[in-house]
Amino acid sequence: MNIYFVRHGQTNENNNKYYYGKLDVCLNEKGLNQAKKAADFLRHVKFDNVYVSERKRTSETAHIILGHDFEKVNIDSRINEMDFGKFEGKNYKQIKKMYPSQWNRWCSDWKNESPPEGESYMKFYSRVHEFMDDILKLNEENILVVTHGGVVRSVYCYVLSGNLDFFWKFASRNGDITLIKYEYGNLYIDSITHVDA
Repeated sequence: MNIYFVRHGQTNENNNKYYYGKLDVCLNEKGLNQAKKAADFLRHVKFDNVYVSERKRTSETAHIILGHDFEKVNIDSRINEMDFGKFEGKNYKQIKKMYPSQWNRWCSDWKNESPPEGESYMKFYSRVHEFMDDILKLNEENILVVTHGGVVRSVYCYVLSGNLDFFWKFASRNGDITLIKYEYGNLYIDSITHVDA
């Protein structure tokens, strides 16, 4: 099984380094170009199944990659980005100024603490873990998953035996394509491609 993970193209919120997961925003011009590059890279792959988060930025990216085949997608809330609650739409300087105690608690225990009215990383990882467990039960050759940076990095943790500290050991750029293979009961990261490289 080949599982192709694509992080959505850039948005203005990415460009401004905002924390955002639940905010439903569109791709900017650079993001549209990144999606086109991902589409070109994947043009020869015939996908048996496609999964997309609930957000516009992933559906826009998937639409560009799939073209006329866009109807055959599964929208799955488990691969939505982490919900940052009241931190949404703000950069870290703004958050530190507006919510100093909550920011410090979150930084000191990022796995278990959650932003005000948001979700903890453990809750977030739990739904990504459940999604991956279900994907590995499928009997299909090529699967496309268009999702978010936090989800992709959590999938890396899943592949690496659930070691959540690996979350900070990988980058995930807008438009990146990660190929994860599942063969003979073995799950591994085969390649990570930067479309802007």
